Amino acid sequence: MAREETRILVVDDEPDMLRICSDVLKTEFRSSKRPLHLEAVSRAVSAREHIARSTFDLVILDIKMPGVSGLELLHYALGHGHDAAVVLITAFPDCGDAVTAIKEGAFDYVVKPFTAGQLVEVCRKALHDKRSRDLGQQIADPVKTPEPLKALLGDSAGMMKLRRLISRIASLNENVVLLGETGTGKGLVSRVTHELGRKNRPMVTLDCGAIAPELIESALFGHEKGSFTGADRQRKGLLEVAEDGTFFLDEVSDFPRHLQSRLLRALQEREFVRVGGTEAKRMRARVIAASNRDLQGEVRNGRFREDLYFRLKVIPVTIPPLRDRSDDIPLLAEAFLARFLELNPGSKVRRISDETMSRLVVYPWPGNVRELGNVIRCTAALSSGKEILARDLPDDILLAPGTPGVTRSGDFNRLRAEWLSGFEETYFRDLLEQTAGNVVQAARASGVPRPTLYRYLHKYGLEPANFRVSNP
Repeated sequence: MAREETRILVVDDEPDMLRICSDVLKTEFRSSKRPLHLEAVSRAVSAREHIARSTFDLVILDIKMPGVSGLELLHYALGHGHDAAVVLITAFPDCGDAVTAIKEGAFDYVVKPFTAGQLVEVCRKALHDKRSRDLGQQIADPVKTPEPLKALLGDSAGMMKLRRLISRIASLNENVVLLGETGTGKGLVSRVTHELGRKNRPMVTLDCGAIAPELIESALFGHEKGSFTGADRQRKGLLEVAEDGTFFLDEVSDFPRHLQSRLLRALQEREFVRVGGTEAKRMRARVIAASNRDLQGEVRNGRFREDLYFRLKVIPVTIPPLRDRSDDIPLLAEAFLARFLELNPGSKVRRISDETMSRLVVYPWPGNVRELGNVIRCTAALSSGKEILARDLPDDILLAPGTPGVTRSGDFNRLRAEWLSGFEETYFRDLLEQTAGNVVQAARASGVPRPTLYRYLHKYGLEPANFRVSNP
């Protein structure tokens, strides 16, 4: 059996520093019981790709990189680095960035010029701390999960990964974009993130799809008395009301194109001016945006500014659709039923039958968790007995392909082609997500020759660039 590796990533734009760090670490770990797997990169974009694709125990970052700061890479590593320990390299021991980095999650930093012993000592301490945390997580009592995270129900791998990510980013003052289909629970994730990191501070929401475009500017930035017809008094905007809490920008893809430059400036400068005003107001809130549309596609179509997209997407969080975590459906269904009974104590319903549950589990749920909740409430309300029976379910669930007891009639070859097409699209989409759009790795992992892989991607309209880690 192969021994477990110690995996380290070193990121520095200076070739000499990369070589020194690599040589020191290779020498130190040569006789270790855990073999060393070391990767060294000199560009920020390569660092992001490595962090997104691979799991590391330790990431060593230069705090000053061309085009991107070590702090930005630190935040990316904390959000995507699978709980890796992070050590920063700095030439300035009194640098405010180094102190900020420690507060925001870095384990420690070393100051140039450092000795081999100093580098080894801080790396060993960081790795020891990482392994101690890993061991603590393995033996931790589940009841000690932070209370807000308990609202995110599910034991699937996707939900466990989501909870880990939220726990790492909740206290950061970085913009977050929540990506996911309609009904996956982006609003819930935003509230959990806020309560975990800024519980005692305000949280305000602007639903861009539910407010008239001509009212958004005033709602967001506020206005002065007399600034337009009907402005009979001064009014604070939501950015001001949010104070140092959370500003949740829901359905951001619907944000008016002509106002996107104002929002971009507010995010960049951390200040704004009320409509009709001249005094700059300080913006202190952390921004969480959400979209059920492909924002990159909106950028390509000219409906969304590219610079605003990248300013918002500092930390992207993807919420998995319910069809990809069917193991969570029984738990969610029981939770929805319990909530229904709490609100309707006179109901006779007490449980969901086994047959009903089996049908719920195989249904693809295009409306995701929201649809499941609606179905449970509706069937519980209309059921005449103590159990929700299969016959109580809507026809679109009872007659869905693959549902137990339902036989699809039709030509065998046509049905087989439909099934195979669905499998292929799902398989290659997941493959691109797992390899961050790297076609060479995707071909190697799947065993499909690269020319053939490109034909499949073209067939299903899958563009590798849409799955790649964004450039800094």
